[in-house]
Order: sequence, then structure tokens, then C-alpha cells
Amino acid sequence: MSITKEGVLARMGGMGSVVLNVLSGAEYRELHIRGSVSLPLGKDPKAFARKVEERYGKGSSLITYGSDLTSHTAIDAAQALQERGLKAEAYLSGMREWKQEGYPVEGGP
Repeated sequence: MSITKEGVLARMGGMGSVVLNVLSGAEYRELHIRGSVSLPLGKDPKAFARKVEERYGKGSSLITYGSDLTSHTAIDAAQALQERGLKAEAYLSGMREWKQEGYPVEGGP
């Protein structure tokens, strides 16, 4: 159910793979993985999962991420997607590790 930073990097740009930043829109604008899409988990995981399915369909391979290991947002989002029958994995170390490793990011003023 979880994926490493190397796994995320390898799957980015692949057919049917979508990297979802599940933090707030403000956090996404501040800093995010280059090429990822902002789709906040919010307070209703079921509504989130419906929105993802409507946008990307059941055939997509979804990777969720949040801020870091202390946040449960990525895992909660991945679980909601899996409960809906979607293929989802969580990148648990999130933005903190991604940035520390020098992987491509976007955002900021």
C-alpha cells in the first residue's frame, strides 16, 4: 500500500499514473512535487474518492502524498481510494523527504 520516493519517481509520467497532493490548495501552491495534481482530501474521504474516480477513472494508478511521516493524510486518502475500488498507493514520507532528496519540486512566490 505504500511506495518509496524511487517508486514515485519511476512511475511519474507513465501511462495511467497520477501523483496526487492531498494537502490543502494553499500547501500545494507553496510547494509540491513537480507534475503532481492538487486534490485535497478534505473532511469527507468518500467525496474525495468519488471526485478522483470521476476525474481519473478506475484504470488509473494513483499515488497520494502529504507533508511527511507524521501526517496521516496520504494513507487516509489511499485507503479511501482503495475502498472505492481504485488502485492507490501512499507515498508516506511526502514533501519533506522529496525536497530533502533534491527531487523536482514547484511552488512558492
